[in-house]
Amino acid sequence: MPLTSPQPFYMKLSHTLISIVLIGFIMYVGHSILVPLAFASLFSIILMTPCDFLEKRKVPRTVAAALSVLLFIIIIGIILYFIFSQLVSFQNDLPKLGVQLQGALVNLENSIQERFHISGAKMREFLNSASSQTLSHTSTVVGTTVSTLSSAVIYMVLIPIYTFLLLLYRGIITRFFIRSFQEEHSPAVRNIMGKTRHVIKSYIAGLIIEMIIVAIMNCTGFFILGVKYALMLGVIAALLNLIPYVGIFTACILSLLITFTTNSPATVLGVAIVLVIVHIIDSNILLPRVVGSKVKINALVTIVGVLVGSAIWGIAGMFLAIPIMAILKVIFDGIESTQAWGILLGDETSNTTQVIIVETEPTTEVSPPAVTTAEKKA
Repeated sequence: MPLTSPQPFYMKLSHTLISIVLIGFIMYVGHSILVPLAFASLFSIILMTPCDFLEKRKVPRTVAAALSVLLFIIIIGIILYFIFSQLVSFQNDLPKLGVQLQGALVNLENSIQERFHISGAKMREFLNSASSQTLSHTSTVVGTTVSTLSSAVIYMVLIPIYTFLLLLYRGIITRFFIRSFQEEHSPAVRNIMGKTRHVIKSYIAGLIIEMIIVAIMNCTGFFILGVKYALMLGVIAALLNLIPYVGIFTACILSLLITFTTNSPATVLGVAIVLVIVHIIDSNILLPRVVGSKVKINALVTIVGVLVGSAIWGIAGMFLAIPIMAILKVIFDGIESTQAWGILLGDETSNTTQVIIVETEPTTEVSPPAVTTAEKKA
């Protein structure tokens, strides 16, 4: 029969808040280990499909896991090669962009002088002051950039290794989670793990479809306007769009800045209109139908989760926030004592998942360490 906790509500709330703060602190301190492990966990869930496909055809698990990871690396490598080739072309035109930006600033200065009657000396004094302040922070920016690049290189090495090992030892990991609960809960644990895998696979697949459609719409609009680097800007804007709520603003600023230095003001206005139209289509059609149907997380929790993820893990935390919350919701909905948290994460239109694990009184009987039927299926 279900247990009723003798603790009052404020005691349970205090323990919950302390646990959340402690977990957040551990995540912040151990980000160099946990971030690549979190990405590897998501990728391993996606790569389980080709890995299972190969294993059903009598391919050894080690070979199947290695081939799946290799296929993933090749796909990511092709995407990165395309992006970097576009960036190299953009880098060759940086001197021209600098000259055009300087000319645009001169025109802006003249316009301000004519409209607001501000002397050129004051304008130059203000610009020089702003330039000196910017240069004073250059060393900090360079140091941060070097640190970020070094972390990215480390992640690029660790994530494939972690992904391979998670695929290789997924049976052991499954048995670990099953053995962590009483034997009568084994089917429920497997049910939660299966739902978690389905939610993550559906969410990632939805994101990929959304990103491709957004990239096509961006590039088409930019090509029609005659924007230089239309392909690069369209793809980068689609990639940044994966960051909820924040990515669209970053994509707009970047696209408008580059377009401002390479095209006419009318083209800049056209780029802004294209980005707004694509964002409206994405928010009202693509996101609810392609992605939102896979993850039932309300907007408030999504925004807070993205901001908290950014504070703890930076940009990586912004990408990982929604998948982690989706996993937590599946777990919370499946356990009676945490079902309230699942309701808090969900939206009003989603149906609460039926409770599948009920806390029962501990028994004094100790079952032998035999392999259960649920473990044999792992």
